[in-house]
Amino acid sequence: MRHPQRLSIPIHLERGLPEPLQDQLTAQLRRAIVRGQLAPRSRMPSTRTLSRVLGISRGVALAAFERLLAEGYITGRHGSGTYVCEQAGAAPRAAASGETLLDLRLDRPSTQGFPLAAWRAAWRRAGLHRPPLGGLPATGLPALRAAIAAHLRHARGLELDGHEVIVTPGIADALRLILRAQGGSDPVIALEDPAPPKLRAALSRLGTVLPLPVDGSGARTDRIPAACDVVVVLPERGDPLGTRLPLDRRHALTQWARDSGGLVLEPAFDGLFAARPEPLPEPLPAVPALGDTWSTAMVGSFAEVLTPTLRLAFAVVPRRLAGEIEQFMPAGPSITSQLAVTDLLRSGCVAGRMAELSAQYAAKRALVRQALEAYPHTRLLGARTGAAATLLLPVSVPAPSVAAALLARRVQVAELAAFHHPESQPGNGIVLSFGHLDGVSLRRALHALTRTLDEHRLARRTAA
Repeated sequence: MRHPQRLSIPIHLERGLPEPLQDQLTAQLRRAIVRGQLAPRSRMPSTRTLSRVLGISRGVALAAFERLLAEGYITGRHGSGTYVCEQAGAAPRAAASGETLLDLRLDRPSTQGFPLAAWRAAWRRAGLHRPPLGGLPATGLPALRAAIAAHLRHARGLELDGHEVIVTPGIADALRLILRAQGGSDPVIALEDPAPPKLRAALSRLGTVLPLPVDGSGARTDRIPAACDVVVVLPERGDPLGTRLPLDRRHALTQWARDSGGLVLEPAFDGLFAARPEPLPEPLPAVPALGDTWSTAMVGSFAEVLTPTLRLAFAVVPRRLAGEIEQFMPAGPSITSQLAVTDLLRSGCVAGRMAELSAQYAAKRALVRQALEAYPHTRLLGARTGAAATLLLPVSVPAPSVAAALLARRVQVAELAAFHHPESQPGNGIVLSFGHLDGVSLRRALHALTRTLDEHRLARRTAA
């Protein structure tokens, strides 16, 4: 047994136990944070200090830090060290049950297994570069734009002939630039209905949003509203229903754009994350890959792969709009951010993280399907890809009643009605985002949900 001599908290690691050293260290540091022995915003001992004082390898200490970072107990500050998160160990708790509130409304990526070492190395290398004397290119560093193009080619099969990649500070900036260039100051935008509320809100601030109905195959291309400037679709995973646009409708979209002079815009959210060997349909081309380089565009970011706090996004625009967009470009991300993301893309870190999340989400989706597909009078949608699913309920079981009962059990979900256009007929269901939950929390949430469905007298399917 080893006793640290220059640490503010006692740590005791024992070799020869079934529990690995990194698990022992993680548990003791976590306990110290929860108990307040390591106060919020206080600086953590470095991994070098821990390895030296405890007589362990630095890899063991780094593995413990990576797990605490993934669990949200600590955070890294570039060039400053690692600190205890301000809210660590202080999540809201129920007065009666003492259970932490599980928020399944939040569409957040998993922090488990975050590539902390590669992340830190990329930012460290980026900080070694001398800032350009003439300022940054308005549309982003050429190396970063090329790396994003290569990423889209690998991840989505998208060859960017006839398109330009533009780097922006965020998705909202990318949307504003494209819509202003295409439709002027008040464009008319047709958006899939239902659609993610954040996307609808962002578009509503930029123009007039009209609902585009969907069915089991995605957006109804035969119902595009007249006089639209832009049609916004999510062909790969139409959240919240998880629909996938078939090839004939993708071609119909580009045909509409050619005939009307409008623009088809595809948000390239990275929430697919479908790990093999799950049965998946044949890969389909992204809308901008269908050969129409004049009337298709895409926006995206790395929020779902790396972190939502990364202020860097991109737009893929037809060259006819690129020159006009450059006139309205805001101040872009910092040189350090652009260099770091270029490094992360080129090194394979982003691709590796996508593979890691694919495996994580596949296991979580299996738990969701196992728990919820047992109810024959409900319908589970979107549980084959991504990190969210929608449970459609029978009319006899109102979604607000289920949501209220879940909240009493300290589980908060979104109602499907929140995803619909205000003038549309809302669906009766609940939407679950589970990518950010660990296995224990997800099982607790599903247990609360099945108990709630049982109390609403929804029969389960019995085993044969």
